[in-house]
Amino acid sequence: MKSLVSIIPLAAVDSVNVLALLAVSYVWISAASRWSYIRTAVAFVVGGICGLSLTLAFSFTVILDIIHRALDALSGTVVAVIGLLIALAVIAVASRGFITPPLSLPVHKKVHPVLAFILGLITWAAQSLTSAPFYGAIAVMAKLGTPERLGLSVVFVVIALLPVAALLGALALCSQEAGHRLIVRVESILPAASRVVSAILIVAGVVGAVFAIVKILA
Repeated sequence: MKSLVSIIPLAAVDSVNVLALLAVSYVWISAASRWSYIRTAVAFVVGGICGLSLTLAFSFTVILDIIHRALDALSGTVVAVIGLLIALAVIAVASRGFITPPLSLPVHKKVHPVLAFILGLITWAAQSLTSAPFYGAIAVMAKLGTPERLGLSVVFVVIALLPVAALLGALALCSQEAGHRLIVRVESILPAASRVVSAILIVAGVVGAVFAIVKILA
Protein backbone atom coordinates (compact mmCIF):
# COMPACT_ATOMS: atom_id res chain seq x y z
CA MET A 1 0.00 0.00 0.00
CA LYS A 2 2.86 2.35 0.84
CA SER A 3 4.44 1.69 -2.56
CA LEU A 4 1.12 2.39 -4.31
CA VAL A 5 0.80 5.72 -2.49
CA SER A 6 4.32 6.59 -3.65
CA ILE A 7 3.72 5.51 -7.26
CA ILE A 8 0.52 7.53 -7.82
CA PRO A 9 2.01 11.07 -7.46
CA LEU A 10 5.08 10.07 -9.48
CA ALA A 11 2.89 8.78 -12.31
CA ALA A 12 0.70 11.91 -12.07
CA VAL A 13 3.72 14.17 -12.58
CA ASP A 14 4.98 11.95 -15.40
CA SER A 15 1.56 12.16 -17.08
CA VAL A 16 2.06 15.86 -17.79
CA ASN A 17 3.84 15.03 -21.03
CA VAL A 18 4.49 18.07 -23.23
CA LEU A 19 5.86 15.83 -26.00
CA ALA A 20 2.61 13.86 -25.99
CA LEU A 21 0.54 17.06 -26.18
CA LEU A 22 2.52 18.08 -29.23
CA ALA A 23 1.98 14.64 -30.73
CA VAL A 24 -1.77 14.75 -29.99
CA SER A 25 -2.08 17.91 -32.06
CA TYR A 26 0.03 16.22 -34.73
CA VAL A 27 -2.38 13.26 -34.87
CA TRP A 28 -5.59 15.30 -34.69
CA ILE A 29 -4.72 18.01 -37.19
CA SER A 30 -3.65 15.38 -39.73
CA ALA A 31 -6.98 13.52 -39.72
CA ALA A 32 -9.17 13.91 -42.81
CA SER A 33 -12.25 12.61 -40.96
CA ARG A 34 -13.40 11.54 -37.50
CA TRP A 35 -12.93 7.83 -38.31
CA SER A 36 -9.45 8.53 -39.64
CA TYR A 37 -8.65 10.39 -36.43
CA ILE A 38 -9.96 7.57 -34.22
CA ARG A 39 -7.74 5.04 -36.02
CA THR A 40 -4.63 7.19 -35.65
CA ALA A 41 -5.52 8.12 -32.05
CA VAL A 42 -5.90 4.46 -31.03
CA ALA A 43 -2.62 3.62 -32.76
CA PHE A 44 -0.97 6.52 -30.91
CA VAL A 45 -2.23 5.34 -27.48
CA VAL A 46 -1.24 1.73 -28.19
CA GLY A 47 2.20 3.00 -29.17
CA GLY A 48 2.37 4.94 -25.90
CA ILE A 49 1.46 1.83 -23.90
CA CYS A 50 4.13 -0.16 -25.72
CA GLY A 51 6.68 2.63 -25.21
CA LEU A 52 6.05 2.79 -21.48
CA SER A 53 5.95 -1.00 -21.11
CA LEU A 54 9.19 -1.51 -23.03
CA THR A 55 10.88 1.25 -21.03
CA LEU A 56 9.75 -0.30 -17.74
CA ALA A 57 10.94 -3.74 -18.87
CA PHE A 58 14.28 -2.28 -19.97
CA SER A 59 14.62 -0.44 -16.67
CA PHE A 60 13.99 -3.56 -14.56
CA THR A 61 16.21 -5.88 -16.64
CA VAL A 62 19.11 -3.58 -17.54
CA ILE A 63 19.12 -0.25 -15.73
CA LEU A 64 18.14 -1.73 -12.36
CA ASP A 65 20.85 -4.38 -12.60
CA ILE A 66 23.44 -1.70 -13.35
CA ILE A 67 22.17 0.37 -10.41
CA HIS A 68 22.32 -2.60 -8.03
CA ARG A 69 25.90 -3.40 -9.07
CA ALA A 70 26.90 0.24 -8.69
CA LEU A 71 25.28 0.49 -5.25
CA ASP A 72 27.08 -2.66 -4.11
CA ALA A 73 30.41 -1.24 -5.27
CA LEU A 74 30.00 2.34 -4.03
CA SER A 75 29.88 3.80 -0.56
CA GLY A 76 26.80 5.60 0.75
CA THR A 77 28.57 8.95 0.46
CA VAL A 78 29.45 8.41 -3.21
CA VAL A 79 25.86 7.36 -3.94
CA ALA A 80 24.65 10.52 -2.18
CA VAL A 81 27.02 12.64 -4.29
CA ILE A 82 25.68 11.00 -7.47
CA GLY A 83 22.13 11.64 -6.24
CA LEU A 84 23.04 15.27 -5.63
CA LEU A 85 24.42 15.62 -9.16
CA ILE A 86 21.26 14.11 -10.62
CA ALA A 87 19.09 16.43 -8.51
CA LEU A 88 21.10 19.45 -9.70
CA ALA A 89 20.74 18.30 -13.31
CA VAL A 90 16.96 18.00 -12.86
CA ILE A 91 16.86 21.50 -11.36
CA ALA A 92 18.91 22.89 -14.26
CA VAL A 93 16.75 21.28 -16.98
CA ALA A 94 13.50 22.21 -15.22
CA SER A 95 14.70 25.79 -14.72
CA ARG A 96 15.41 26.08 -18.43
CA GLY A 97 11.90 24.78 -19.18
CA PHE A 98 10.45 27.28 -16.72
CA ILE A 99 12.29 30.22 -18.29
CA THR A 100 11.60 29.25 -21.94
CA PRO A 101 8.42 27.12 -22.08
CA PRO A 102 6.96 25.93 -25.43
CA LEU A 103 4.64 28.57 -26.88
CA SER A 104 2.75 26.71 -29.58
CA LEU A 105 1.77 23.32 -30.99
CA PRO A 106 2.94 22.24 -34.45
CA VAL A 107 0.47 21.68 -37.29
CA HIS A 108 1.20 18.73 -39.56
CA LYS A 109 -0.60 16.75 -42.26
CA LYS A 110 -1.26 13.11 -43.25
CA VAL A 111 -0.33 10.88 -40.30
CA HIS A 112 -0.72 7.18 -41.06
CA PRO A 113 -1.77 4.91 -38.12
CA VAL A 114 1.61 3.13 -38.33
CA LEU A 115 3.37 6.48 -37.99
CA ALA A 116 1.03 7.38 -35.11
CA PHE A 117 1.97 4.11 -33.34
CA ILE A 118 5.69 4.82 -33.79
CA LEU A 119 5.14 8.40 -32.64
CA GLY A 120 3.38 7.22 -29.47
CA LEU A 121 6.08 4.64 -28.75
CA ILE A 122 8.93 7.13 -29.19
CA THR A 123 7.11 9.92 -27.34
CA TRP A 124 6.55 7.95 -24.13
CA ALA A 125 9.88 6.12 -24.27
CA ALA A 126 11.72 9.45 -24.59
CA GLN A 127 9.56 11.01 -21.87
CA SER A 128 10.23 8.15 -19.46
CA LEU A 129 13.98 7.86 -20.06
CA THR A 130 14.39 11.59 -19.40
CA SER A 131 11.89 11.78 -16.51
CA ALA A 132 12.94 12.04 -12.86
CA PRO A 133 9.49 10.80 -11.66
CA PHE A 134 9.89 7.70 -13.85
CA TYR A 135 13.22 6.83 -12.22
CA GLY A 136 11.66 7.61 -8.85
CA ALA A 137 8.99 5.00 -9.62
CA ILE A 138 11.68 2.49 -10.61
CA ALA A 139 13.43 3.12 -7.29
CA VAL A 140 10.17 2.56 -5.38
CA MET A 141 9.58 -0.76 -7.17
CA ALA A 142 13.22 -1.89 -7.10
CA LYS A 143 12.99 -4.00 -3.94
CA LEU A 144 9.58 -5.51 -4.68
CA GLY A 145 8.81 -8.93 -6.13
CA THR A 146 7.78 -9.46 -9.74
CA PRO A 147 3.98 -9.61 -9.09
CA GLU A 148 4.09 -6.33 -7.13
CA ARG A 149 6.19 -4.69 -9.85
CA LEU A 150 3.75 -5.77 -12.54
CA GLY A 151 0.77 -4.44 -10.60
CA LEU A 152 2.40 -1.10 -9.83
CA SER A 153 3.69 -0.84 -13.42
CA VAL A 154 0.11 -1.19 -14.69
CA VAL A 155 -1.00 1.57 -12.28
CA PHE A 156 1.88 3.79 -13.45
CA VAL A 157 1.11 3.24 -17.16
CA VAL A 158 -2.63 3.91 -16.73
CA ILE A 159 -2.11 7.14 -14.78
CA ALA A 160 0.71 8.32 -17.05
CA LEU A 161 -1.45 7.87 -20.15
CA LEU A 162 -4.74 9.10 -18.70
CA PRO A 163 -4.57 12.88 -19.42
CA VAL A 164 -3.46 12.45 -23.04
CA ALA A 165 -5.93 9.61 -23.61
CA ALA A 166 -8.69 11.85 -22.21
CA LEU A 167 -7.67 14.66 -24.58
CA LEU A 168 -7.65 12.24 -27.52
CA GLY A 169 -11.14 11.05 -26.53
CA ALA A 170 -12.40 14.62 -26.20
CA LEU A 171 -11.07 15.46 -29.65
CA ALA A 172 -12.83 12.38 -31.09
CA LEU A 173 -16.15 13.85 -29.90
CA CYS A 174 -15.41 17.30 -31.28
CA SER A 175 -16.20 18.67 -34.69
CA GLN A 176 -13.22 19.88 -36.66
CA GLU A 177 -14.08 23.48 -35.83
CA ALA A 178 -14.52 22.76 -32.12
CA GLY A 179 -11.33 20.72 -32.15
CA HIS A 180 -9.40 23.61 -33.63
CA ARG A 181 -10.74 25.86 -30.88
CA LEU A 182 -9.62 23.27 -28.31
CA ILE A 183 -6.15 23.15 -29.82
CA VAL A 184 -5.98 26.95 -29.63
CA ARG A 185 -7.02 26.78 -25.97
CA VAL A 186 -4.37 24.16 -25.26
CA GLU A 187 -1.83 26.43 -26.90
CA SER A 188 -2.97 29.30 -24.70
CA ILE A 189 -2.32 27.34 -21.49
CA LEU A 190 0.74 25.44 -22.72
CA PRO A 191 3.36 27.91 -21.39
CA ALA A 192 1.65 28.08 -17.97
CA ALA A 193 1.25 24.28 -17.79
CA SER A 194 4.87 23.80 -18.78
CA ARG A 195 5.96 26.22 -16.06
CA VAL A 196 3.86 24.39 -13.46
CA VAL A 197 5.48 21.07 -14.38
CA SER A 198 8.91 22.70 -14.35
CA ALA A 199 8.21 24.21 -10.93
CA ILE A 200 7.17 20.79 -9.57
CA LEU A 201 10.37 19.25 -10.92
CA ILE A 202 12.45 22.07 -9.44
CA VAL A 203 10.87 21.49 -6.01
CA ALA A 204 11.44 17.73 -6.34
CA GLY A 205 15.06 18.38 -7.34
CA VAL A 206 15.61 20.70 -4.40
CA VAL A 207 14.13 18.13 -1.99
CA GLY A 208 16.36 15.43 -3.49
CA ALA A 209 19.39 17.68 -3.25
CA VAL A 210 18.66 18.45 0.41
CA PHE A 211 18.37 14.76 1.25
CA ALA A 212 21.62 14.04 -0.60
CA ILE A 213 23.45 16.86 1.21
CA VAL A 214 22.16 15.61 4.58
CA LYS A 215 23.43 12.11 3.69
CA ILE A 216 26.83 13.48 2.65
CA LEU A 217 27.22 15.50 5.85
CA ALA A 218 25.95 12.72 8.13
